[in-house]
Amino acid sequence: MRNSTKSILLVAACLVAAILLVGAGLLLGMNPQVRDVLRNVTPKGLSSWSSSGDGYELQQEVLYKLRNTYYEEIDPDSLENDAIDGMLAGLEDPYTIYLDPESYAVFLEDATGSYSGVGMVVEMKDGLVTIVSTFKDTPADRAGIRSGDVVLAVDGVSTNGQTLHEVVTRIKGKEGTSVVLEMYRPASTTATTVAGETAGDEEDVGKIGQTSSVADNSALPPGGETGEYTLARRTIAIPVTESTTLEAGGKEVAYIDFFTFSDGSADELRSEVRRAVEIDGVDAIILDLRSNGGGLLNEAVDVASIFISKGAIVSTEGAHSRQQVYEATGGAFTQVPLYVLTNEYTASASEIVSGALQDHGRAILVGETTFGKGLVQSIVELSNGGALKVTSAVYLTPEGRDINKTGITPDVQAPDDPDTELDEGVEAILDLITGASVTR
Repeated sequence: MRNSTKSILLVAACLVAAILLVGAGLLLGMNPQVRDVLRNVTPKGLSSWSSSGDGYELQQEVLYKLRNTYYEEIDPDSLENDAIDGMLAGLEDPYTIYLDPESYAVFLEDATGSYSGVGMVVEMKDGLVTIVSTFKDTPADRAGIRSGDVVLAVDGVSTNGQTLHEVVTRIKGKEGTSVVLEMYRPASTTATTVAGETAGDEEDVGKIGQTSSVADNSALPPGGETGEYTLARRTIAIPVTESTTLEAGGKEVAYIDFFTFSDGSADELRSEVRRAVEIDGVDAIILDLRSNGGGLLNEAVDVASIFISKGAIVSTEGAHSRQQVYEATGGAFTQVPLYVLTNEYTASASEIVSGALQDHGRAILVGETTFGKGLVQSIVELSNGGALKVTSAVYLTPEGRDINKTGITPDVQAPDDPDTELDEGVEAILDLITGASVTR
């Protein structure tokens, strides 16, 4: 009986000790002050065991200490947002960002194809908030703002240290209100033309030329000019296409400027191509993807499928997503010669289309090397009503080229000089169509 009693007491003591240890572990994770006390009374090794957790106890401890010792009142929500931004900044990927509930609502509004602003597309390039394009007849376009210009300040507040999303949010606003932009125009580098042959849930494909996710205006190239623009905001309806017919040596050429890969844009482009081929009977098509910043992945596949009858258009792969190959969807117009215009702001979905057409030998690319943004973003909604816009995969051209940070080199180099009335890229294509030399 004596040994049996000892055994029962030993088991009971072990259970009590286990309960105490579990309780201590919970307290250690919940309250840093309790943790400090318990560390002084628990055996060595318990504190290290209990602090292993999920790796976020230190952040909780810092927040607790700040709230109880900082000389001013602090806003925990603001600190939480800053902590999220700091975590994402560690990825050195300016395209993976946190959208708070208000910002996410604005993002969803933009996805409808209209917004209130000044009519320009911007990207973070080499640490600078850079204009990719402006939409025709918008306040930005009428003011003379153009691709390559850099936003230095919005309403007197420097963009330095701001994320791209923060800058864009300050530029947008209620229709009828005004915004003052301080802009920098780098010295022109395309004064001479050299031509020759070289080489959640919606997914957004969108050149990482920088590793910082915030603006750094000390990186401005020398020799440029600064100017100030006061623009009246208005509702901007984002256009999809703009078409005209050109003539080259007796041949009719359909020139189609394609602006964005938004929902339904491929259908609109297909209608333009069908009209040009079946009704107008053109001899060639020019598809202008210059300063097209991209958009939806499925639209890129559908746009390429207008000209490619079968085979791979693009493939994507990431650490948490299996490789997926997107094939042409059919119904292509394959007989009419195709020329594609590109420049350094041809990005993302535009590069998917350009790469597929080049790899399939379906088009001649003319212009400049593209932006180099071979990434796919996915929207992951969060419990607070916000979302993460996460780079979830890279994409490869049909021949397996990874163009991220390098871009796609056109078959014929023909950069357009913005300081001349002549469109050197279009002229180079017309020369190719008529058989004239494109060397200038």
